[in-house]
Formats: sequence, C-alpha cells, structure tokens
Amino acid sequence: MLHFHKLSAEIPAPTPAQSVYEKRKPGRGWPDECPPLRAANAFGWDVLAAHDMVLRQKEGAWSLENPVDVESDWVFAPADGDAEASQGAPLVQRNAWFWDKDQTLPHVISPDVYPEIAHQVKVSLFLFLQTDPNELVFMSDVPNVVRPFRALSALLDTDWYPASYPWHCVLELDRSQQEIRIEAGEPLCRLFLVRREDYFAREMSTNEFEAYFQRTQEWLVRHGKGEEKGSIDIRGAYLNQQRLSRFSVIF
Repeated sequence: MLHFHKLSAEIPAPTPAQSVYEKRKPGRGWPDECPPLRAANAFGWDVLAAHDMVLRQKEGAWSLENPVDVESDWVFAPADGDAEASQGAPLVQRNAWFWDKDQTLPHVISPDVYPEIAHQVKVSLFLFLQTDPNELVFMSDVPNVVRPFRALSALLDTDWYPASYPWHCVLELDRSQQEIRIEAGEPLCRLFLVRREDYFAREMSTNEFEAYFQRTQEWLVRHGKGEEKGSIDIRGAYLNQQRLSRFSVIF
C-alpha cells in the first residue's frame, strides 16, 4: 500500500490515473483507443500540481514566476533543542526550485555537467511517502501524454528511507520553449508500486514456444470473428477479456 501524508491540508491528494487524458476530435483510430495504451494510462496515481506555475527561459536560464512557500499544518520540535526551539515551528517547502550551479549538497554538480541539467526544475509533491516492506514507489511521467515538460523516472526506496522533507519530482523542460505553464490540478507525475524482487528473463525452449504458439492459434479460433482482408477479426475480444488493476485513495 502507498501511505502518504500531505504537508498541508491545501495540497491535493494523489488521484487514480485516467485511461484518457486528451479530448480527441471525431474519428476512429486514435492511439488511446488501444486497450493496452489505455491500461498504461490508468495504471497508478497522478500527483497533481498544487499551484499554478509559470516557467520562463531567457538566454538559456529558467526562472519561476511567483514561487510559493507552503507551511506544514503541524510544528516540528527537535528532541534535543533548546527551550525556544522546543516550542516547535512549521516545516516550509517551496513549490519549485532549480539546480544550483555551484552546488555541493545534496551532491556535487560539476561545471561541465551543469549546462546539461540547466533545463530541469525540481517540483515539490508536498507529500511524504511510505510503503510496506519490499514495496517501492516508481515515479514516472504520465504515459502517452505529450507536454512541453516530462517527469524523469525514478525508483524510490520508500520502505526503508524516511525522507524528512516531502518528495519532489524532476521535470525536464522543453528547451525550445520560452514559457511553460503548469496549471494547478494538472498531473505532474505518475506513481505506482513495484516489489523488490529478483526478476528473470529466459528464452523459451523449442517445446515451450510450440506450446505457446499453439495456444495463440486456439485463442484466435475461439475469439476470432472470421477473416477480413486476410486478417482474423478480434476487435473487442482483447478489451472484453482485459483484467485491469484498480487504484483507489482511502480517506
């Protein structure tokens, strides 16, 4: 299970992903009519932008218009702090920030590397994330949606690493754009769970493949509607038998 806590009540919770994200013009054959693509679109939870963001590029450098600092609804007091600190204070995080050209923490960025990542922005999810043992959070872009930015994929060890600040995603910005707008409520990135396991790939033996191929032919006989223009018509068969995962948010 994905366990989350919002930095503030104003932050939207993760929301189950949708099978369709674009309103298409009339017609048939759009890519998102394909059942496997729709299943990928709807696999996981979307993290939504909490605020409108306008990102502008000038001479290769990006800036964020009107950054927002969000305070937590609760206060934190260090256990070994002095009397004043023991009163506690809210945690604060900005909605987005860029790599520091002279950065040393949390890791060093070399001068020759910085130009390659200068078109990236880190955007806070304003969410603390935790998973059950041996469950990891896979973070990615929203599948099959073309935008002037994309979320870089990451695998988060949320079962053992208790990040003391909310997680963020890294967005790669389209270098050809001078201005990119992200509206509040727009999906920033996709989250879904994977198991920490040993995964294997092995080529089928000849006998295994023969059995597999025989099964394919039997499936076509059972579910095909006859031949049309040299191909067996299986329209609707895949969709009717597809077993989709379900994603919910419990309040």
